[in-house]
Amino acid sequence: MGNAHRAGKPGVPRERLDEGAARAAICEAAREIWQRGLGGAGDGNLSIRLDARRVLTTPSACHKGHLHPDDLVIVDLQGRTLEAARGRKPSSELVLHLAAYAAREEIGAVIHAHPPAAVALELAGVPLSQIYVSEVVFAFGLPATAPYTTPTTAEVGQVLQAYLRCYDVVLMPRHGSVTVGATLDEAVLRLDALEHSAKIAWMAHAIGAPRPIAPAEVAHLHRIAGRPPAEPGAVGCPPLEPAGARRGAAVVDAPTMRSGTALAPTASSEAANVEAALVEAVLAALRKAAE
Repeated sequence: MGNAHRAGKPGVPRERLDEGAARAAICEAAREIWQRGLGGAGDGNLSIRLDARRVLTTPSACHKGHLHPDDLVIVDLQGRTLEAARGRKPSSELVLHLAAYAAREEIGAVIHAHPPAAVALELAGVPLSQIYVSEVVFAFGLPATAPYTTPTTAEVGQVLQAYLRCYDVVLMPRHGSVTVGATLDEAVLRLDALEHSAKIAWMAHAIGAPRPIAPAEVAHLHRIAGRPPAEPGAVGCPPLEPAGARRGAAVVDAPTMRSGTALAPTASSEAANVEAALVEAVLAALRKAAE
């Protein structure tokens, strides 16, 4: 299958962890994400594919910095609970993890988080698919932004599966990120790279008007990284950004799309202008603080 923007490659074996090691790894990664401010204490979820039929995942309503290995839940690839401590149940966002595992066989771990700088740039209409530093390409290729979907609904998995066939990092508008990898460490590194590059972009926009790397050079970087790029449509991949995602687009009040269709903005242009004015006011304050 063509996959122009993925960092991973088909056939790369997943790290073989026994269940005890996988439980410890998820707890350690969740603690790191919380301590480093890559997500809130109760936000997001992590999972590891244990084998061909079982997934180990964080439970619903848990503090990510205080997880114990026994808190974790084992489900099958249809989302049915196979093993859980009393009072524990899978997260309501399990659907996005299952969508990732269904999308690509080599995905061995999934992290959903709410990295603040990346989410803020998405809210401000700053396209994360514009590459400002070359390290992004080497870390995960190009980040995509999916159309808006209502969190915890089946729609999330339906939309994300198409994106996760092609991209290792996907932003969910007004929600958070999904990073995948052959191993949990790889998924964590991609989350870290996403947020670090978002902070750089934020600072650059606060100071002036940064210019992204030219598309020809981005393509060259992809070839150096071992993943020849192609236009998303040419390889059966969704676009890197949904229609109306950039700054100045209309405010999205609710999703009107379903799998395979475009999201239609519903708010008035007046509301969009107010939002754009607020974004510019924030950027102006940041520029003044940087002087």
